[in-house]
Amino acid sequence: MTTFDEMRVGADKRGLVRKVQKAVACIAPLTVVLPDALFLPTGALIDVKTLGFKMIGLVTPDGYKFTREVESSAVDAMGYASNIREDTTKVLRSITVTPLQHGQKHMSELRMGADFSGVEQDPVTGEIVLDEPDLPINGEYRLLVIGVDGPAAAQWVMGRGYGVVKLTTTGEEAWGSEGAISSELNLAVSTDEEIGTPVRHYLGGTGALAANVDLGYTLSTP
Repeated sequence: MTTFDEMRVGADKRGLVRKVQKAVACIAPLTVVLPDALFLPTGALIDVKTLGFKMIGLVTPDGYKFTREVESSAVDAMGYASNIREDTTKVLRSITVTPLQHGQKHMSELRMGADFSGVEQDPVTGEIVLDEPDLPINGEYRLLVIGVDGPAAAQWVMGRGYGVVKLTTTGEEAWGSEGAISSELNLAVSTDEEIGTPVRHYLGGTGALAANVDLGYTLSTP
């Protein structure tokens, strides 16, 4: 006869409690292919820069927030207090982040909804002049967020790949003596036609491999 403590010991896996200690994120135009995997067959991580992604860089300690709002439609029936059927009708996904680095061309294009490909920097004064459009034309981007947890010998690599994201709102930007110049960015997620999904989740590393039994996935054939 199984006791409660025996069930709990079999279910509770401390090694599956994860947190993201470090993270990086990068964006790319839609012409860049979202990677099928974060790891090469050798076990090394892919080089996102060679794929065409550009790094977002330093962000606030809040990191990256992934929101998933589910909307549903219910069916009622006479004589029943509870819904007899409920179906998901919409899932609104978004990413929120506050970058700290200031002035990068690709991030200025993202924030202002503009194309600055023809803008040059003065070689004498270092000056860059950007004209913000009255009506932003917010382009669509690929987004890749990669986080790690644990030491190299037992490291977990977690990632989220988005085939289509678009800037929807920006927070206020303050110029003052306290804190860095920054503005919160909110990106809406759409389903990518190429991969057929709005989000591609990645999970790997030496820690994930060691926890194969607890994770419950069958190892693929080499």
